[in-house]
Amino acid sequence: MTRSSTPLWTRDVEEMILPLLRELGIGFVPYSPLGHGLLTGQIRSVEDFPDDDWRKTNPRFTGENFHRNLAIVDEVKAIGAEVGATPAQTALAWLLTRGNDTAPIPGTRRVTRVEENTAAHSIELTTDQLNRLNRLRPAAGECHDETNTASIDR
Repeated sequence: MTRSSTPLWTRDVEEMILPLLRELGIGFVPYSPLGHGLLTGQIRSVEDFPDDDWRKTNPRFTGENFHRNLAIVDEVKAIGAEVGATPAQTALAWLLTRGNDTAPIPGTRRVTRVEENTAAHSIELTTDQLNRLNRLRPAAGECHDETNTASIDR
């Protein structure tokens, strides 16, 4: 099994970027390790977002992609229930098994979430649970809408 250290949400750096970083001895900080909040298990509908929230137009949070991506959340939530962890803790615990060169930094505005997230280091996932998480398909849909995609790397 190839070790990776990308969030369950986006796995596109596993093939080329991570091997290069590891070859060069560079650590990796995964972007949005909780899938812009989806992997917390708190979001079940686009209606859960305020009207001005950018996720309302993001391809991963709209239409069929959103419903497909909820399947990722459901599996993370199920495994979390097995180990007594929140979905966020489960996603972070999986990520922490991927290598010592990985430092996920989930964004948050609340101290309680920081405490919840840091507790992920004590979550122990079984081999079966890790395999189930490893087999999850990455999120459906593009990372950004057309407008935001056009502004990347400029």
